[in-house]
Amino acid sequence: MSSPVIIAHRGLDEVYPENTLAAFKAALKKGMAIEIDLRGTSDDELVVVHDDTVDRTTNGSGRVEAMTLAELRELDAGSWWDEKFAGEKIPTLEETLDIVRDHGTSDTTLAIELKTLPPGSINKICRALDERGLMGKTVGFGLIHLSVDVRRRFYEGSSDFQCATVANTAPELPMAISDPYSNWIYVRYPISAEEVAQAHEGGKKIIASGPGIMDDVEAMVAAANAGADTIMSYHPDALAERLG
Repeated sequence: MSSPVIIAHRGLDEVYPENTLAAFKAALKKGMAIEIDLRGTSDDELVVVHDDTVDRTTNGSGRVEAMTLAELRELDAGSWWDEKFAGEKIPTLEETLDIVRDHGTSDTTLAIELKTLPPGSINKICRALDERGLMGKTVGFGLIHLSVDVRRRFYEGSSDFQCATVANTAPELPMAISDPYSNWIYVRYPISAEEVAQAHEGGKKIIASGPGIMDDVEAMVAAANAGADTIMSYHPDALAERLG
């Protein structure tokens, strides 16, 4: 059995400030994939930041969607974690994709959690991925896994974009397998080997994640043993060590 791809949640954020180029590069250089959170600005640019405000992870304050890209770029996104990261910026989508292109080595190198969906963003995302040869190495979730309409819109934007649907519990798995606009299932419960096999037979890949999974090394190892294709992890280094 091949080892699953480890997805470092917001990059290697146990060592680096989350959702920064430093955190992304560190994870990618270890052969991991990265998960990023994507939001729109007031001027319809796409930036990588988890919260709906910049208060927790920068030296500024305010809602991301109310700020321009230029205003966001003036903020320090590293010092809150450690002064040695002073000067780290909130990355743009394009900057992040360049890092993934240059340093990513796994078959799946990027998981995009879409937090907002500004006008024109589907085309921007698909075009940026395609230009860098990353379309087949990326999976999208967030608003994507929550809405069949959003998945349909991505499919219409590019049938090559890989969307995830969701299974929060085992009874939801059959519907997720039958979803017409997804290549992946974002599984948020302890999935079994039999269920993974069912998903694979239905043409779907598995992202193992969710509460009690991504924060528990033993649960992540169990997901790996069940055959999950990727595992979203809060503790990617510890998981990598266990999986060898």
